[in-house]
Amino acid sequence: MKSILMTIAAAFCALTVFSGGVGLAQSTNWMDELSSSVNFYKNRYPATDNVPANWQPYLSELTLMKKAAIRGDQEAVRVGMAKWFKMLKDRDHGINSKAADELFRIAVLTTPFDEYKISVPK
Repeated sequence: MKSILMTIAAAFCALTVFSGGVGLAQSTNWMDELSSSVNFYKNRYPATDNVPANWQPYLSELTLMKKAAIRGDQEAVRVGMAKWFKMLKDRDHGINSKAADELFRIAVLTTPFDEYKISVPK
């Protein structure tokens, strides 16, 4: 009887850990998609007017936001996305304007605005 209860408890714990991991993966998949998109445009548009673009701040900000999401810090994600959208709109770090526009559209489509209470950028 004791071994059956232990087995049930272990199965319940494993299920809880697994389902929590799945929820976490789903909650940060959109950031992975944005990082992949940044890397795509980084390779496609490495320079603007023969001046190398610096894509690292965009990737770094996404990394910081992903860590914040994993910690459950929705405020950090909200602030980070506002900063990220502003960097795109301002073409910070010399990125190509076409790449910035396309990344902006991709981000608008993939970002869970309601979940993190992120304001839709203008």
